[in-house]
Amino acid sequence: MKNTTEASRWLRDAEACLRSAQRALDIQDYRVVVQNAQLCIELSAKAVIARFAEPLWRHDPSPQLRHLLDAYGEVISKRCSREMLASLRQLAEDAQEAAPWHGWSTYGRELEDKGWVAAVDLSTETIASDLLRRAQRSLQTAQSWVTLLFISPPAEE
Repeated sequence: MKNTTEASRWLRDAEACLRSAQRALDIQDYRVVVQNAQLCIELSAKAVIARFAEPLWRHDPSPQLRHLLDAYGEVISKRCSREMLASLRQLAEDAQEAAPWHGWSTYGRELEDKGWVAAVDLSTETIASDLLRRAQRSLQTAQSWVTLLFISPPAEE
């Protein structure tokens, strides 16, 4: 489904993930912060994608988002602003950075010098803070995007 209703659905879940991440930060549960921040970023990107195409069921939506931004970048810049296009490109970058954390914050990760490291040990305060900042920015971008769509939807393909 390619419409603002579907985009809004993705946003509602992204907002819930951000709230969960923020609550987890209060109790210093960094693994949960990382998990929910990553999901917030992923879902925010899918909210943007939903306007143009059915989001793929992958934890890294950045390739699909970049493809759509390349295809519709001129239309977006004309109807919204170059700043919005830049924010959407930043969202794609944040999604790519966050995507591996979906698995790492659940299963851990093998590091060359340490062997397998538990998810709870990988998910440090530094990582959690970085991903939470990216999640806040991603959600804000997606919310602005969806709001703009209600005012002036982009041209259909």
